[in-house]
Amino acid sequence: EMNFVRMHVVDSPAAAAAIPKKQPSSKTKKDECHSTRPDGVWKCLQSAISLREPILVFPVYDMVTYEPLPGMFNYATRDASLPNSGMIKCLQSAGGHAPTMWDDDRSMYQNSSDGRTIESASKSPRRQEQQQVLRDVIVMKPGSTVYDVFRSLKNMNALRGEFVRAEGAGQIGEKPRLIPKYETMGKTNRIIKIMTNKRI
Repeated sequence: EMNFVRMHVVDSPAAAAAIPKKQPSSKTKKDECHSTRPDGVWKCLQSAISLREPILVFPVYDMVTYEPLPGMFNYATRDASLPNSGMIKCLQSAGGHAPTMWDDDRSMYQNSSDGRTIESASKSPRRQEQQQVLRDVIVMKPGSTVYDVFRSLKNMNALRGEFVRAEGAGQIGEKPRLIPKYETMGKTNRIIKIMTNKRI
């Protein structure tokens, strides 16, 4: 299977463009040929994914403040995929940051009922507000539509009811526009607000 993937990855124009060009060296022709191939399972998968990158979608509750959907609170604080305190310490020691909903003072994810503020003395209200902007992101397959995003959010219990309409924008500060439910998701509508006939 990996030989099949490798063959198609190397033969495709997108993969050829993604492979960095190397300076001429004293390597033999055989060595140069092997240096352009994605050796190993991990490199092969990386090259395959680069041919059809996933779409990052940022669901929001408000298109002005970009605050998160209330229904996404459980995923931001209780989901099993969230890093634990040990992993967060590793991230911070490597120069990274803890997840938005992590409270350093209590060494746990915040458990407030509304999910919009972090009750920590070390974080100012302004800092709290900034952290909530585009807090959540979901990964969608290439070619996914607005309605596919709606169904994903509904399966996550972040939305209820039936689809009514959606607004989207490509970046923060951009004026939102109405987008039809079968429009393909991309960089022009990745920030999205979906309205339904029921509230959570």
